[in-house]
Amino acid sequence: MSAIFRIFLCALLVKAAIAGAQPGFLPASLAGSDASELRGLEPLVWSDPWSARERLMALRDTDAPPAYEAARNLLLAQSLIYLHRNDELAEAVAAGNAALDDDSPARLHHYLAVLDGVSAARQGDLDGALERLATAAAEAREADLGGIAVLATAELGYAHTHAGNYEQAELVLQEAAEEALSRGDPFLVAVVDEIYGVLYAYLDEYDRAIRYFRQALAAYEALSYPVYVAEAVYGLATAHRYGGDPEAALAAFRRYRDIMTAHGDAGGRFSALYGLGMTHAEMGNCEAALPVIAEALGAGGPADYDAELLKRAAVCHARQGDAAAAMAALDRAQDIIGGMPELTGTRWDIGLDKAEADMYAALGVYDKAYRALDRYQARQSALQRENASERRLSQRAALENARQALQIELLQEQARVRSLEIEQQQRELRSERLGFILLAAGLVLVVAIVLWRLRDLRRYRALSTRDSLTGIANRRHSFERLENLLEGLAPGRGNLSVVLLDVDDFKAINDRHGHPVGDRVLQALAAALAGMLRPGDEVARVGGEEFLLVLPRTDRDGAVQVAARLRELLRELRVPAGGGALISVTASIGVATAGPGRDTPDALYAAADEALYRAKASGKNRFELAAAVC
Repeated sequence: MSAIFRIFLCALLVKAAIAGAQPGFLPASLAGSDASELRGLEPLVWSDPWSARERLMALRDTDAPPAYEAARNLLLAQSLIYLHRNDELAEAVAAGNAALDDDSPARLHHYLAVLDGVSAARQGDLDGALERLATAAAEAREADLGGIAVLATAELGYAHTHAGNYEQAELVLQEAAEEALSRGDPFLVAVVDEIYGVLYAYLDEYDRAIRYFRQALAAYEALSYPVYVAEAVYGLATAHRYGGDPEAALAAFRRYRDIMTAHGDAGGRFSALYGLGMTHAEMGNCEAALPVIAEALGAGGPADYDAELLKRAAVCHARQGDAAAAMAALDRAQDIIGGMPELTGTRWDIGLDKAEADMYAALGVYDKAYRALDRYQARQSALQRENASERRLSQRAALENARQALQIELLQEQARVRSLEIEQQQRELRSERLGFILLAAGLVLVVAIVLWRLRDLRRYRALSTRDSLTGIANRRHSFERLENLLEGLAPGRGNLSVVLLDVDDFKAINDRHGHPVGDRVLQALAAALAGMLRPGDEVARVGGEEFLLVLPRTDRDGAVQVAARLRELLRELRVPAGGGALISVTASIGVATAGPGRDTPDALYAAADEALYRAKASGKNRFELAAAVC
């Protein structure tokens, strides 16, 4: 049987599985001609929620049976979730709950409870949302309503993410992912993937966020759910924006705007304006940003999003020399954030310090800019340490591996089910029996080979890019990274610096305490260096006791600050040497910044090495700078 035919048949099977995945939340016990009309509208809730909203509102009947009115409001609320009509959503949920009585089907009770939690989150009541969604998930699971329980758990993970409870969000979403995958429901899996994208964007893990948003987007497109497609596109745009790819972000925001404009969605218009305005501002294109930001601020969006727009407006006004407008915009942003205590200590709150620093720097008030930047860096570092602790990173990796294992198990189970379906067709079509048996065996073999090769490739890649002693990047990987960064480094688009560190008198440590203790010193130093870096920075072991820090988006002054922090870090580092003894470590450090004549990894490294050599020659335990570039 040809490979093309096998691929075609596999695609048909996948399409058939997706076609049967449309959620159905109306209870089977709902009967009567009126109920039939509601059932006819249920598919429209997913395929065209804008039209569904209009038709469901027209069906309102104060004399209708309670169960009918509860079901109508349930469908209405579901159609409103992503239409940016939060007041209407709250009214529909309240009306649905008011219509419930003791005889109402359990599915109506439990799914309206989920929508009640979603509505609370949309209204900004995160504490209420967390409580209601946790209760809704537990009660739906106890009532054996698995699909509703998965949605409640996924929305609970989203609420934890928005509230800054990232560790709890990971645990909750892991539970939702396992249940969604075990049910083999592509819609539920896509919902969980989309929320994972949001979580990883909040954690500054943008590559991972983009991967999850793309998975969700592909599933929503296959299901033909346009409003969910739009939300995944918006998430993808946001991840590209924070991940440093503004052109991809602008393209995605424009696609989102086109989807929402086609349906006359005013809330979607605000979200598109927000994304476009923020991206233009972050690119430094204030002439394009300020009119869009002003239009967005007049569109009646959520207050916390208005605060983000005002931060960007403050910086842009400052760059244009309008100090009064800049101060007024920042004051408005501070008032909004200050009035939302649930955002205290989150990235929304901390970002006020960064906006203030950028604003004062643009106005030339450098003392105030420095104080604000110092305050921002301290708070941001504390937040990053909380999000990137060793225990949490280990837990996150374990959760990710568990999800991948479950996905593989699900694929294998789906392959088994499909094989049985094919065998049934084979019995009906005896002349093709042998071909279908070979197909099933071939599919299983291909899956096994692909999984085996993927495992080998991951292992080989790790061996080729990581240092076996310390677990950090090796010389080869760091030089490849430098080459990629230097190729993309253009005038006006940022800076790149390196810091080269060599442990002083390392041979004496080995001679006095032994090589195992020397290895322990290198491992402790590698862990300490990795713990002080920002997202995007990288540390590598490039020689015996030599470490290289690669610092994108860092100019000469920033690299000097890193070198100074390194000396403070080493001053506090103590390594056990056995018998209760502790070893202190010093190092000589060289700092170099990319520029003319330093546009290759070797040249940039040589400049840092020359500075390091001067530090050694000047008495060690110090840092020296390579000559400034013009």
